[in-house]
Amino acid sequence: MDDGVRGGGAPEGALSDGTYRVDARLLAGDWWILLLLAADAAFGVWAWSRLPARVPTHWGLDGQPDGWGPSWVNALLIPATAIFLYLLVLLLPLVDPRRRNYALFPGVLRLLRFLAPAVMVVLHVLAVRASLGYAVDMSLAFRVLMPAFFIVLGNQMGRIRFNYFVGIRVPWTLDNEEVWNRTHRLAGKLWVTGGVISLGFLLLPPLPGTIAMAAVMGLATVVSVVYSFWISRGLNP
Repeated sequence: MDDGVRGGGAPEGALSDGTYRVDARLLAGDWWILLLLAADAAFGVWAWSRLPARVPTHWGLDGQPDGWGPSWVNALLIPATAIFLYLLVLLLPLVDPRRRNYALFPGVLRLLRFLAPAVMVVLHVLAVRASLGYAVDMSLAFRVLMPAFFIVLGNQMGRIRFNYFVGIRVPWTLDNEEVWNRTHRLAGKLWVTGGVISLGFLLLPPLPGTIAMAAVMGLATVVSVVYSFWISRGLNP
């Protein structure tokens, strides 16, 4: 993924001084993400009139429905959430005091603008199918999507630069850029490793598999935070 500057000009989505901005060039590069979001919203509108009045809206760790609600929740709320997540990642950097640093990793930002909404789009399609009476294993979907998310994002963690909104934001990483960089390099390796291990838990039954996955990914994150504290103490004895 290219996070560099092409042709000696400002990076995509950046002012001439390198500060992050949302402009036509950035949005044009997101055309495939915007098309995905639009198609998902259209699918939701199409599905709304075809769903029963009461649909499953929540699934337990064992993959069985344990919550129910009106049809608009599955038809419209999920795609609306996907759009919200896209806008959140798009716009939050504009109010970050370290806004300039976002222009240093535009490729990772685009990946983030895609990943979270993409997960919601997949869940939306599955939720609509379940609402229509098709057999859907939501536990399996969750246990595939989450490790895949961690693997893909972990592979890019080391590229994320010093900021207040994206990454592992604890007092020690926010206080020192070297701590930030070293923490994210380790976290990336741990997230990828944890994601690969978690895919192996697909061989387990849904409930223990989900618990094992959550434990491994939680441990990867906790170790990263503890490591950030440890190296910060070493740099500031």
